[in-house]
Amino acid sequence: MFSQKNQNKKSIGWLLIILVGYELAAVFVFNILGLIMLLPFYDFDLQMVTTMLGRPTAYSGAKIPMLVLLGFSALGTFIITPAWVVRKYAKIELNKFIIIPKSYLKAILITTALVVSFAGVNSVIIEWNKALQLPAFLNEFEHYAQEQELKLAELTEFLTDFESVGHFLLCILVIAIIPALGEEFLFRGVLQNMLSSALKNPHIAIWVSTLIFSLFHNQFYGLVPRMLLGAIFGYLYYWSGSLFLSVIGHFINNSLTLILIFLFQKGLISFDLLGGEINFNFSVLLIFFIFTICLLFIIRKIYFKNEEGLAKSF
Repeated sequence: MFSQKNQNKKSIGWLLIILVGYELAAVFVFNILGLIMLLPFYDFDLQMVTTMLGRPTAYSGAKIPMLVLLGFSALGTFIITPAWVVRKYAKIELNKFIIIPKSYLKAILITTALVVSFAGVNSVIIEWNKALQLPAFLNEFEHYAQEQELKLAELTEFLTDFESVGHFLLCILVIAIIPALGEEFLFRGVLQNMLSSALKNPHIAIWVSTLIFSLFHNQFYGLVPRMLLGAIFGYLYYWSGSLFLSVIGHFINNSLTLILIFLFQKGLISFDLLGGEINFNFSVLLIFFIFTICLLFIIRKIYFKNEEGLAKSF
């Protein structure tokens, strides 16, 4: 157990440095390995692969290779690398991170309701963040951020233009399952715990780790809504002492988006999530907000461990 009982602040600091070092190396190594994995898709033509990666949306056949690359890179960066650091340097068994609660069906239902309810509240914050205008002296950064936003929107629309059910299921794996497991393990299970032990304040640890989580996505015009969502996941972990709730919440948030896009493309719903805008009146938003707050209090009351869970002794 990585706690102050057997680790001092200095050793926790070193573990943080080791974690950051390994993560930086992992981003490079697993992207290179992922690039090598793409070679069979293009008759082992390295130049063709690198050209495709420069502008994947220009190649209709690049969807599956790009998803393979993204999935492999995320698997290595968010799961394999932090798991290696935790086992080798912190000497913690990985099964300590996910403890399935006794009433796991109730946990899934409440967490699902919370994520859906907060999505309504967060839609307003998303629109506000998108429309945010920066001061004149930040014009260069604003231009860069807008350019990155357009590139990401173009890539997302490209990858989620589903050609088959198999393509849809691969997106569920790469965009919903792997990030839910990996990002929650790295940012909540490992980083949040390390910061909590070092700072002796779980609330600061939650908000700092979720800020890093949001910055990692390199999407300024989604920074605030992603931070708020990450904070909810952080508190779900802190209250319950298990990654189960935050992983479920993260998966529901990502997979619900993909399901709505898939249903629209099949003509089963009329709302285009990628091209449309969500407009709620004030009373509906207020209901979503109140419902979200109530669900947070319910989850805290049910699962708060009073200093017993891993998230409080890590």
